[in-house]
Amino acid sequence: MRFDLHTHTNRYSACGKATPEEMMAAAIEYGLDGIVITEHDVMWSQAEIDELQAAFPQLVILRGIEVNTASAEHILVFGITDPTLFSKYMEDAALGEIIEEYQGAAILAHPYRYGDTVPSEALALPLHAIEVASNNIRAHMEPPTYSLVQSSGIPAAASSDAHWPENVGLYGVEFPGPITNEKQLAAAIRKGDFRIFSDPTRIDNMNLKLKKEISLARRLRDQGYSDYEIRDLYGLSLSMLTALRAGRSVDFVTPRL
Repeated sequence: MRFDLHTHTNRYSACGKATPEEMMAAAIEYGLDGIVITEHDVMWSQAEIDELQAAFPQLVILRGIEVNTASAEHILVFGITDPTLFSKYMEDAALGEIIEEYQGAAILAHPYRYGDTVPSEALALPLHAIEVASNNIRAHMEPPTYSLVQSSGIPAAASSDAHWPENVGLYGVEFPGPITNEKQLAAAIRKGDFRIFSDPTRIDNMNLKLKKEISLARRLRDQGYSDYEIRDLYGLSLSMLTALRAGRSVDFVTPRL
């Protein structure tokens, strides 16, 4: 089963650009079997998931959460469905205890997006995978991310981190057996029972579009616009704009399968 493990909607993520229905329709269009909604520090209720699932019976729709921890890293958590256990900026150690106690699964999302190191507190978490490809992992982040995978021995995973429909299923993981609920999902991730997939044609197209965005960003900077103004006016990622200013490559990556 092909799953996208990391997606956002405009229902609970301020950065989400599309409705849940638009994101689910994209998942079907791009041939996914399942999708996990991982809003920032918010978990959907089961009733909300059930309503969305009824509208899209072709998909397995599950819930997770992307926790912004005290160490400022983002951790995707699966298999734990009590939202009261999580809070924004919670201590990494406390999150780790919850993951272990409830047999959840954890993936470190887009390491090196915000800095050149990953805090030791985050690396001390019971991590079951490290995201090596997503919409928010660009070329300059790839070498240290794979080095981290190699040095830690933690498996590599991929997911879209989609905030709009065109990126859903750009990257993901494929499970050999059926996944129908959050517990099964967490167990498979904990076991490392998955392999990465990506859509090379769409990645190439995204990079062609990116060239135009980079050209736009440079023109606007020359006209005196700040990165924050460019982000707010044109929707370009602030982390991408920061990397561009530092002379780093921001191309979409093709994961090493």
